[in-house]
Amino acid sequence: MNYFKPKSISIIIISIVIIISCAYFKSIKEGLTNNDNIILIGDSVLNNSNYVSSGTSVADILQTKTDKVFNFAKDGATISDCYGQLDKIPTELNKTNTYVFISAGGNDILNKRGQLTNTDIIALFKSYMSFIDALRAKLSSVKINILNLYIPANPRYQSYKASIEQWNQLIKEYSSKIGKMYTVINLDTLLTGPQDFVYDIEPSEEASQKIANIIYLTV
Repeated sequence: MNYFKPKSISIIIISIVIIISCAYFKSIKEGLTNNDNIILIGDSVLNNSNYVSSGTSVADILQTKTDKVFNFAKDGATISDCYGQLDKIPTELNKTNTYVFISAGGNDILNKRGQLTNTDIIALFKSYMSFIDALRAKLSSVKINILNLYIPANPRYQSYKASIEQWNQLIKEYSSKIGKMYTVINLDTLLTGPQDFVYDIEPSEEASQKIANIIYLTV
């Protein structure tokens, strides 16, 4: 009659413990993910519903992954418009498991039609940081994530390249400053090909998927 050897029994017990532990920690991770809040602030990079098919915008795709998406972003918004969006965010979302994603500055640069000097970009960026300060004053517990600016694939936008690169460098430099700390989402390396854009400059359905995925992975 065959019996399990003590060594074999030990191996079986250890294996069971590992399986149970993995299942336990997986359930915890899923539970935390399901409790996270995602807030979108800014322009059409985060609210591109006017340019893609129904159900394929950034917010739509995020909502297939979690039901706690709060989209305050608006097509055409500038930095100053973000204050109105901030006013609409309920203070109940001021929690450590709330992640705010901001896309702003692109329309401010576009509105200048490529005529921005280095000094202009710095001044514009300071106004952006003033908004970040206002956001922190209202939502002190949230985690802030800033999307940098992409350069549209269409050559007609090459005149904005220097301004966008300077802007993105400032975002990177300020991300680690005390009182300004935030995570940078690098759209400039994520959206690079013609397939990523519609109407030359707006995020396409393919871009929606990329942006939604990187937001979800960041959370």
